[in-house]
Amino acid sequence: MRHTNAIFRLASGAVLLSGLLVQPLHANLLNESGVSTLADALGVNSPPEALTISWSVVESPSFLYTYSYTINNPAGDVLLPGSGNPGQPEVVDSYQVDFNTGLAGALVGLPSVGGYDIGNGIVWFLSSPVTAGNSSAALTYQSDLPPTMGNASASDDNPPSPWSSYPSGEQIPVPGAARVPDSTSTAVLLGGIMILFPFRTAFRKVARK
Repeated sequence: MRHTNAIFRLASGAVLLSGLLVQPLHANLLNESGVSTLADALGVNSPPEALTISWSVVESPSFLYTYSYTINNPAGDVLLPGSGNPGQPEVVDSYQVDFNTGLAGALVGLPSVGGYDIGNGIVWFLSSPVTAGNSSAALTYQSDLPPTMGNASASDDNPPSPWSSYPSGEQIPVPGAARVPDSTSTAVLLGGIMILFPFRTAFRKVARK
């Protein structure tokens, strides 16, 4: 019984220290946000015709990344000459992000309502177009992959549509950075081994008795 208690105390101490080791890893989870500009069809990347995209990338404790984008259509965004009604307020009715990657795990599950997997990205068709001076609901999806910078575009049937990251706009975060396989699990495993290392002699003594 004394031997069993000794093993239990050693194992409990190792588990406790392993928990302390894991906590700093979780404290460093990615949580980033920002704003990027999509230039209009004429290459203008400033209001009122350019769109802005508010974005965020949040990593969960299970190392799943949630990507979120909100389309902001500035007040004063109007149809340009060449459309049927120049000077009238413009709307945005679709939004697309390009992954530019063949890496597995770029999309996990389904994107938010209105979103469709197009193989190398996602396109959302907005049932309620974003009118000038308003913003869309958050357009979201989840991925196994960390972010890199990629292109986005938005459109309607009339100029100043389409709007785009390339060549005059700004890129947005998309999945594309390859994850090092099991890097965190490996770190925890190695940490656990190092924690147990000082107890190896004690385990041997208990096992011999």
